[in-house]
Amino acid sequence: MSKIRILSAADVEKLFTVDMALAAVEDAYVQKSDGSGSVWPMVFHDFETGVADLDIKSGDLGAKQIFGLKLVSWFGTNEAMGLPELFGTVLLCDRATGAPVALMNAGPITGLRTGAAAAVGAKYLARPDSRSLLMVGCGAQSPYMVAAALYVLPGIERVTLVNPHNPARAATRLPGMADKVAALLAGCGVKREYTFVSSEDTESAVRGSDVILTATPAREPMIRSAWVQPGTHFSCIGADMSGKQELDTDILRTARVFGDDAGQCFAVGECEIPHREGALDALAAEIGDVILGKAAGRVSPSDVTVFDSTGIALQDLASGAVILDRACELGEGIVVEL
Repeated sequence: MSKIRILSAADVEKLFTVDMALAAVEDAYVQKSDGSGSVWPMVFHDFETGVADLDIKSGDLGAKQIFGLKLVSWFGTNEAMGLPELFGTVLLCDRATGAPVALMNAGPITGLRTGAAAAVGAKYLARPDSRSLLMVGCGAQSPYMVAAALYVLPGIERVTLVNPHNPARAATRLPGMADKVAALLAGCGVKREYTFVSSEDTESAVRGSDVILTATPAREPMIRSAWVQPGTHFSCIGADMSGKQELDTDILRTARVFGDDAGQCFAVGECEIPHREGALDALAAEIGDVILGKAAGRVSPSDVTVFDSTGIALQDLASGAVILDRACELGEGIVVEL
């Protein structure tokens, strides 16, 4: 009989760190680029529009000899019953036999791997002399993005937090976010010196930033092309379904634009609306091709670069694989026979 290891949210939080997430996400992009990993068609089901839905992202990683999926369900009525609105689960299977080998809570994985994705984009596309980082959005994802970016961009000296839809919220959220970022970095043995401030003026913050991370539910652009300085890099996370857009279309019209998966970027990502409007015909490259040197990233200090991170299953599978290895090494989780 086969055995499966089950890991709770607490188990995953204990085992998974920023540096592990960065390595896993970069490996996922590389395997997608070199063909050893593949992304399978996404499944979305709307139980009741605006009330309950689910999506399934799946694929395989040949170098890790696994395949699997992440299932995320949203039930908006759960709060009234004292339950989380979101449930996420990652399932890993042995590619040689098909046997399930691990089932784990996807919540902590999603935060770290999404933050790592934004940072990997900045690592390969931002100017090496970047000193200022802007986080646009104050949600639960933001501290993971800031921590991962600080890990890969050692030159960052100032971090600014803005929240365009509710400007005053940035100051309220700043202390808790600063503590969370410090804790995430400490979890992988890193202590950074930098200034962390909030602002209610999105335009001036954009004008003064070298690297800009976005994670909002915006359906109308929050950042205008006139504000963007030459050499700026954007890593965009918020556009994860059709109709969402965080950047002015004119930014993508003239920028060097990269993504994690071209098909998803044009279907549901930051690229969707600019593509539909005729402002963007194709990506400069997928990020995995840049990592492997198969395509050029930034070619000039004055380039404006955009990384459209829509989220692919391989990020979750690669993260799950390193978590599973660590769990087996330390004896964490519960092992049951199927």
